[in-house]
Amino acid sequence: MMKTIKNILQIIALVFLGIIPLNAQQVNLDKVVKAGELTLFQELKNPSTWYYVIDKPSIAKDANGKPKLSFLRYVDNVRSGANDSEAREGNGGGIVHALVELGVTQEQIKEAQNQLKTIVPGGIIKGPVIYKGGTITLISSFAQADGELTKKVLGIGKAPILDGQRAAISIQLTKQGAKILWESFKTPTPDLSVSFEMTLDGYRSPKKAVIEANFEQIYKHKTFEAGVAAPILAAEIKMAYDDLVKKGDIKVTQVGTDEKLEKIMETAYNKILNMMFNPAGGTGTPNLGSLVSGATGSNGSNSLLTRATTMLNAARTEARTENARIRRENQQAMDRNNGTSRSGSGTSGSSTSGTSSTASSSSSTASTTRPVTARAARTPSSPSNHSRTTRPSDPPTRETNRQQEETVPSFAVALSFQMKEIRQKGIFKIDLNKYTSDNITLRFDKNFGDIKCDDCFHQVNLDDALFKQRELVAFVDGANATDFGSYINFVTISMKKKHQSGTVTNDEVRIDRNNFNKEGNNFKLLYGWKGDNDRSKWLDYEYKTSWSFFGGHSIESEWLKNDNGALAVAPPLLKKTIDIEADPEIIKENKVRAIDVKLFYNIGDKEQTKNITLIPRKEEFSKQETIILPKNSTDYSYEITWNLRGNKTLNSGKQKTSSSVLFVDELPEN
Repeated sequence: MMKTIKNILQIIALVFLGIIPLNAQQVNLDKVVKAGELTLFQELKNPSTWYYVIDKPSIAKDANGKPKLSFLRYVDNVRSGANDSEAREGNGGGIVHALVELGVTQEQIKEAQNQLKTIVPGGIIKGPVIYKGGTITLISSFAQADGELTKKVLGIGKAPILDGQRAAISIQLTKQGAKILWESFKTPTPDLSVSFEMTLDGYRSPKKAVIEANFEQIYKHKTFEAGVAAPILAAEIKMAYDDLVKKGDIKVTQVGTDEKLEKIMETAYNKILNMMFNPAGGTGTPNLGSLVSGATGSNGSNSLLTRATTMLNAARTEARTENARIRRENQQAMDRNNGTSRSGSGTSGSSTSGTSSTASSSSSTASTTRPVTARAARTPSSPSNHSRTTRPSDPPTRETNRQQEETVPSFAVALSFQMKEIRQKGIFKIDLNKYTSDNITLRFDKNFGDIKCDDCFHQVNLDDALFKQRELVAFVDGANATDFGSYINFVTISMKKKHQSGTVTNDEVRIDRNNFNKEGNNFKLLYGWKGDNDRSKWLDYEYKTSWSFFGGHSIESEWLKNDNGALAVAPPLLKKTIDIEADPEIIKENKVRAIDVKLFYNIGDKEQTKNITLIPRKEEFSKQETIILPKNSTDYSYEITWNLRGNKTLNSGKQKTSSSVLFVDELPEN
């Protein structure tokens, strides 16, 4: 285990030093196997190299074996006004903080390595996949009016991956969420689950399919018309895209007989989503206000937490119904195969007739051009095929032709997005017959059950006369350890409290790469009681942030008023991903030997640049690059140079755009 952690730390250290860029891993999202207890992805340019997924969460423990978990439930008593009805409950909520380890043992790696050799001769496990980011969702069960238990999303937080394979959870709970979780811990079998929805970047293998999207019609969909000013859940966007496919506003035309319809649709959805939306708050994790307040989304005035719960339970029900159908059809196919075998006529042909309807239909059709229906894309974010352990080159067998059951739930429910201010126009079209940059959402869950730690649970009444000090929990939202080494130097959070006595309390914390890792993204600011007779005003304070970024650029905020017990700050500059795409046929037709792309973007008054090169002879027609832009900005510039045969070059000149997809196959006239 220590050797495994050492390897991870070495990789992350190299990332921090800039020796290994974050996008150095190029995994093939279509080449995935299950070896032992580990899920493995194949490296794009080296088929013998594989990376394992870190998906085994557990609550970290200190040197004494005490869980690193804290659950604080608080209440603030309030008085009703003279004309108001009697207030029977105060305001309040909860704060859950924990360190969750994401790790695998050396024994698991050895077992996976041994099994990989039988699946892919010569296959070697190189190390772990590096996630792009992710979301952590806190889930518990509660009883409905009819007594039936159902799942409820209590909180949503960012999943920053720390040194030592740890993720820090800092989640604020609503009053109801805190009450449900607290009551759950009173039962003999408390239900506390943490769900990870982690994003992994990679490439899709070439597929004979073309995506075509009519943005004029897409923006008219009721989900997007209502979601201009409010965060929209990834699950809600997926449902809207399914509906648009049925209406023909999104067309995915498949040429020939490709079985990977789900993956084609997943790529289509991701490309369109990246053009229309930004992650909510720049990170995909909404702030507390949008979590608990009503939003004018597709589900009326329900809060994001309520909508996430609805989507979670709907997905679980749908996936279980679908799995029951799959098990029933698999059993029928197995019975038919066994019957054929006993009769002595079991041949490869008869075996095929007993496979699932999906497999048989794809193997019996001739090469045609046909649109893909929404049904084929029912679960675009589900990595359900991870359970397969066959070689990619293996011929179909009775076992491999069995329909794979879906994970429950079958797509991301907590990740949220905000619509971009600048809208796309016209018809978007892209050919997938090349290695295409894409991403998938890997979901894994852990139920921690009964946690033996009385000291981990606290209840506080903020209006208690004995409560003479206030600790503020401060954390960086939307940033992880790799950010404090790739573009952020440090952030300083300053707090001042003006007391009713006239005195002022100042406190300050500086967060950099070292203490971010050491403290697990959990920092404290403090002020006390100094003649604050008005308890409600005693909760008020002010804070400001000062960010230092690479290149010597600093951004300092104004003093902001706040009264929350948890203080989440997010970087004013965020990473933006640009997809760079080229049509192989056009590039080869124009005899292009290399495409040099230069990206220009500003941090303050200083212009920054990034250089990307596509080499057609290496089948490089799609890449991703990350730039840094202000939180609400999407504009950047680019310059393209096409290197032709005979040492000739063509240049686009410097152009301005806000698109997240940059097409580099439109050559100017000679």
